[in-house]
Amino acid sequence: MDGASKQRVVDNYRNKLLKFKEGPAVGGWSLEGQLFRFERLVRLGQLDNFKILDLGCGIGDFYTYLTGRYNKIRYTGIDIVPELIAYAKDIYPNANFLCHDILQTDPIDNFDYAFISGMFNNGEISNCTAFLKKIVATAFQHCSRGLAFNFISTYVNYSDSEMAYHDPVEIFDFCIKNLSKKVMIDHHYERCDVAVFVYK
Repeated sequence: MDGASKQRVVDNYRNKLLKFKEGPAVGGWSLEGQLFRFERLVRLGQLDNFKILDLGCGIGDFYTYLTGRYNKIRYTGIDIVPELIAYAKDIYPNANFLCHDILQTDPIDNFDYAFISGMFNNGEISNCTAFLKKIVATAFQHCSRGLAFNFISTYVNYSDSEMAYHDPVEIFDFCIKNLSKKVMIDHHYERCDVAVFVYK
């Protein structure tokens, strides 16, 4: 992500936090939309007793979802927006939250599973599909079992200029050629969303 794109993303979510104060709207979601995406992504595997990376964690809503569903997880959330990380640390003192750009600074640890929800929908990011590939490849290097991420398909009847869309065929091709032969893709499972599951 270039510097201008990064600043636009930081400003966008900083403003959302100032406006909404809490909840899914800080990440640009409705509660219903956030939950159906979380529910799809956790189909990646059984997560109890595993180390989880939540990349683009925002204010930590996925942590709340995970702890309500699993008995024991070791969670780390990473985001580039300092105010979101500060909020999450305050609300969830038992979780680990870091303000990092993983394309510039490697995560300080390795994980069993990594999750990325909503990060690739940002229309503020230039060359959005190239950015998706870089982030996914970097995250996959830091997990020992699997990675799940989502995005919006280019196969839509309507598009919003503020959102980013990705060709699911191109993304599947990238994953299977560069990451692992063990790839599953769930296309248009609801609305125009795509979930991708990549295993070691």
